[in-house]
Amino acid sequence: MKRFLVLAFALLLVPIFVSSAESIPALKATAEAAIKAATAAPADYSANWNAAKALRKYGGELVDQEATGWKELAKAAAKDGMKFGEIAQKINPNGIEGWYWYGLCVGTYSDCVSIVTALAEGLKGKTQKGFEMAYKVDKMYDNGGPMLSLGRFWQVLPGIAGKDLKKAEQLFTEYIGLYGTSKDPNKDAWYYRGALYKEQGKTAEARADLQKAAAMGQKDAIKLLTELK
Repeated sequence: MKRFLVLAFALLLVPIFVSSAESIPALKATAEAAIKAATAAPADYSANWNAAKALRKYGGELVDQEATGWKELAKAAAKDGMKFGEIAQKINPNGIEGWYWYGLCVGTYSDCVSIVTALAEGLKGKTQKGFEMAYKVDKMYDNGGPMLSLGRFWQVLPGIAGKDLKKAEQLFTEYIGLYGTSKDPNKDAWYYRGALYKEQGKTAEARADLQKAAAMGQKDAIKLLTELK
């Protein structure tokens, strides 16, 4: 799966948190407007994290749709989003939004350049801190996004960089426990945990989660189910 997030990588993300309800041109226009607002108000916390958010959504959709020139366009958007996210962090270190959207922008960036490159550029520590801070401040933010982002972060890291499937499983399970019966849970939670179980050789558990995600329309879960024996 191309997305996420995280050095989230998550993630980071990824994915995890980009809606296809808006078209790429509309998301681009929103991002451009957000950049102007943040540039005009460099000390405004809300303007800066909203710019990071808008750029993440625009870049994430480029990646998701594999639009023409998506790698360079999404990479540029993600780098700008990281910049505004860091500004927001400095303005308000106790706010969740700067940390969270920064981390998700790194996830989009790593989709474009590879996790190895992102690691070589020293982004692991900043991303980990971003998602851990977001989780600490409000793990329920963005429909439980910090739980999934941090879980995906630990899941997709290379082993040499600190991959931790136990932590990832705990976070996915926590999310499912809190949101599993809600009106609109994130289907990626079951896909991520199912993929984790598959990696661990827990076929029955993997099948159950992947079938759940597939029934909710998670396309990557449908593909992964075909690989189970």
